[in-house]
Amino acid sequence: MARPTVLVVDAKDTRRKELTRGLAEFGYEVVAARTAAEGIRFATGLTPSIIVAAHDLEGFGDASVLETMAKDASQEARPALLLLCDTEPADEGIPEDVLQLEVGGLTGAGILRKVHTVLLGLELGLESDARAESLVGDLGVRPLFDLLPLLQRTVVTGRLLLGDSEIALADGEVLAARAGKVTGVKALARIGRSATGTFRLLRVPPGVERSIEQDLLGLMARAMEDQHRWQEAKGKLPDLASRVALKMGPAFFSTQFSSTQQKILETLQGRPSVWVVVDTVSAFDGEVLEELLKLQQMDFVEFEEPEFSVRIVTDSTADLSPELALRLGIQVVPLSVIFGNEILRDGVDLTPGGFYKLLEARKDVYPRTNPPSKGEFRALYRSAAVRHELVSLHISEKLSQTVVNARAGFAEAQDALDAERGPGRPAVVEVIDGLQVSAGLGMLAILGARMAQRGVTAPEIRARLESMRERIHLLFAVNTLDYLARGGRIGKARALMGGILGIKPILGVVGGEVVPVDRVRGGKAAQPRLIELFKERVDPERPIMAIVAHATAPVWADRLSMLIKQQFKAAEISLTEIGPVVGSHAGPGTVGAAILQPEGEELALLAPAGGDE
Repeated sequence: MARPTVLVVDAKDTRRKELTRGLAEFGYEVVAARTAAEGIRFATGLTPSIIVAAHDLEGFGDASVLETMAKDASQEARPALLLLCDTEPADEGIPEDVLQLEVGGLTGAGILRKVHTVLLGLELGLESDARAESLVGDLGVRPLFDLLPLLQRTVVTGRLLLGDSEIALADGEVLAARAGKVTGVKALARIGRSATGTFRLLRVPPGVERSIEQDLLGLMARAMEDQHRWQEAKGKLPDLASRVALKMGPAFFSTQFSSTQQKILETLQGRPSVWVVVDTVSAFDGEVLEELLKLQQMDFVEFEEPEFSVRIVTDSTADLSPELALRLGIQVVPLSVIFGNEILRDGVDLTPGGFYKLLEARKDVYPRTNPPSKGEFRALYRSAAVRHELVSLHISEKLSQTVVNARAGFAEAQDALDAERGPGRPAVVEVIDGLQVSAGLGMLAILGARMAQRGVTAPEIRARLESMRERIHLLFAVNTLDYLARGGRIGKARALMGGILGIKPILGVVGGEVVPVDRVRGGKAAQPRLIELFKERVDPERPIMAIVAHATAPVWADRLSMLIKQQFKAAEISLTEIGPVVGSHAGPGTVGAAILQPEGEELALLAPAGGDE
């Protein structure tokens, strides 16, 4: 793969020579200049794709060289400018698209490594973290099976981190993969099916032995085939939290089982859940589900209800990943996004990545949102509440009519449900106004599901969640208040707060409403200010649970996550994408977090129960 042309402009002879030699070894075409005048002459004459320059050079430190180059009609695109700063980079007076890298005190090798990380990010369309030690991206924008071929072409060595999953690479080739407890090609296929949100590429030695021998195209083809098999089989199976019991009929010992069926049968002692079987058997996930179905059809296995009797219902504004909701047994009811004449269900017809691409492509259409109807809730409750107690937890009533329709749906279904369940067994559906949205609502749903797995009753789960909801602090920074103002979620007069050039509003959810909390100048100041505001609300010396959420802002989300880990005792922290409905009101570029400081018995909920698997 042809690498871009790089101009290195630096008066420091040793640093300039080390950068020039090192970047050339990485395959870049490098031109070097010692003085500002020489650098400007090369910049306008050679039109490089990337300029790496000392921050104190005239014409480069103020980025005016880019304006000089823009006057040259032969310059097709504005080049990237990376400034090497011996002190902390300046926040003001530098265009936002100019990259600044603090290199004071670093060795030549250290500077080269950081510069190469930034340049590689430019090639891949990814951004580097604040210390230029890794690259950060969003799978909604760059799906895994688009990303891996790019990493192969750019001959990347390192570790690709995706939540609790990881892929090891050497010279662009996949060496190994891990997804939770699963490893190898099975793990890679699972990552391709289920991984969402932010990823991080660490440019470090992979540190593992090769466990995957197949070429990348073959791996991707197998993984995509298994995705289809998974979806097909999952739709025919009961709840994946169901227990699998062995039935040894007369024909059992005379039946010739496939190798995968034999491995499945070996796992069934103790009636494990479907999830445990999928994780234990080495075959691909889709194949395991298919073979389980065949064994059921052969009458050698049967599926039993999960041992926990309470199920959690929430809505798509909780911004839970599909895989997490599936593993926790959370039923997600989708809200809808309306683009012109199109009505698209959040998380069903429209993924977060697809939504933000659509938002960018259709700037002439303002998206609107609709809650699920009471009829949808009525149908859901009629189906699920016959066998289970339900805790139905939804976005704040002050932000949506979702919970109103949920209450009405249960009221209409209750008589029929009571009759079907029989005398003395009335239906239990606890409908709760979560007073939250996005990461705050998702946190409540996760904790509710963990309580259900521990055998807590629906009324008690309701009481505990209603106690927690007031103590969940959700703060977020937005690029503009226009989206919230147009959707009526914050007063139009307050939108003036975001109308000052360079000002980023910080908002919070208080009492179920979105309210202004603060404002900062420039995007870089938002994350440190969010940390200060969280410290005013929770004790940084006691354990917290945190969920960081973002809308096409993976770098800002990554930085906020790192700050939370540094400044708080984060017993559990995760990242999630802001979905289409919430994104319609918050807008692209939004980043924030929900933080809960558990009390008493709540601390035990921070360690996921076995049912998380």
